[in-house]
Amino acid sequence: MTEPPKVVPVLVKSPWFSKINWVQIVSLASMGLTLAGFTVPPELKDAALAGITAVSAVITIVLRTYFNPTVTQQSISQLP
Repeated sequence: MTEPPKVVPVLVKSPWFSKINWVQIVSLASMGLTLAGFTVPPELKDAALAGITAVSAVITIVLRTYFNPTVTQQSISQLP
């Protein structure tokens, strides 16, 4: 037989204080500025976009895996 699930207390915070949300907001803004040509030469635009995407993905994975002891109210409302 399997054991019943464990109940673990977690902190609840606003999505505005989420590090992951801010990483994605900054990434999206950076990509938008890059696509608009803001201080990026056209020949470097593809490399800049790829770099922004890769770095933001790695940061998001690390933050989500190792530095996320909290949940948002929206996440709790989706629990069964």
